[in-house]
Amino acid sequence: MIKKLSIFISLISLAFFACEDVIEIDLNSVEPRIVIEAKLFNQLYPATVLITKTSDFFDTVTYNTISDAEVFISDNSGNSIRLYETDTSGIYQADLFGEIGKIYTLNVKSEGETYISTAEMKHSLKIDSFKTVYHGDEIPYFEEGYELNCYIGDSVNVNEYCMLNIYKNFEKSFNIYLYDDTYTDGSSFKYTFFIETFQAGDTAMIEMLTCDRGVYDYLYTYAEIASDYFQDSGTPYNPTSNISNGALGYFGVFSVSGAFMIIEEE
Repeated sequence: MIKKLSIFISLISLAFFACEDVIEIDLNSVEPRIVIEAKLFNQLYPATVLITKTSDFFDTVTYNTISDAEVFISDNSGNSIRLYETDTSGIYQADLFGEIGKIYTLNVKSEGETYISTAEMKHSLKIDSFKTVYHGDEIPYFEEGYELNCYIGDSVNVNEYCMLNIYKNFEKSFNIYLYDDTYTDGSSFKYTFFIETFQAGDTAMIEMLTCDRGVYDYLYTYAEIASDYFQDSGTPYNPTSNISNGALGYFGVFSVSGAFMIIEEE
């Protein structure tokens, strides 16, 4: 269905003669698409799947959750478990933890369509150590305080990918931090959280979520789209999904590790 948007532009001449032009722009009405955000961890968090549907271009208010879907997660050993909808519409959960080295398949049936995704639970990367560096006012536009560095131990000849969540005084940062070992295979890598600043007495916690390449590709393209640079200059597109049948979103299979410290004054 095509809708037409009329924009009226009034041009006033020096002789105070007014004319009115009509510019017609054709805007396509886009069919809503299913969005699946699924996460499976090896500890701490239950398996969770959020299912929603995108709104049409002309509908900027509606947030559509999808109920009554059939949601299953199975592994390559033949085990399968169903995730049931919670009291919150569109959220499906089960007390399921993944095992390192297994391959998991998400199967979602909704509104007559089937959506499938497969991801492997990788061995978790480890944080070898924490270090802090104090910066005064020598760096323009940066808050005075402690910069946090962590050292990641990378395995030899193993492709490794992860997302790092950072918490300051138990509040999660909205910034997205990703790591892949393309240029650091087999070595200890220093990861610096440039945007975060801590003060003496603050608590710092890093949660490392190791994943496979398909999950990382989604996270990378999502972070790229969400960046300020892309918002200013990029062409809109969707993150690279690892789910079949044209679904948006991703199936994230993560092994979890982390580290914690209290910032001490130097």
